[in-house]
Amino acid sequence: MAESSEISNSLVPVGRQQAMVLLETGYLWLDMGHFDKARDVFAGAAALMPKSEVPQLGLGAVEFAQGRHDKALQAYRSAQRLAPQAALPRAHAGEALLFMGKVPEALKELKAAMDLEPDGDAAKLAQSLIQAKEAGILPPAKK
Repeated sequence: MAESSEISNSLVPVGRQQAMVLLETGYLWLDMGHFDKARDVFAGAAALMPKSEVPQLGLGAVEFAQGRHDKALQAYRSAQRLAPQAALPRAHAGEALLFMGKVPEALKELKAAMDLEPDGDAAKLAQSLIQAKEAGILPPAKK
């Protein structure tokens, strides 16, 4: 059997620095609005690192940026399956659910993110989303 790499036990040897460069490339394409290129990079990263949730989060971000919240949620759920105890996939799933108008389910995910990692970035994101919802500043769900 092939030896695991240091990135989430991937079967393909991908070092930390190479993975970071690959993922950063995807986020740069995303930031520039080149969604197809970003999706390709994240899909490639997911193939190289099939046990890492991080490329799935990137794929979700691409879909979310295009307003495809249902597809973003699918990617975030994939990330959750890969890393059930990670808070960030839950926070992003909650975000997608909020934008889909599924508030009770969204709040459950956001609170779970805060419980998993109370002082982390995911908890900060979750808290910000809850505050935004309470303040009425999130856009209404698309019908």
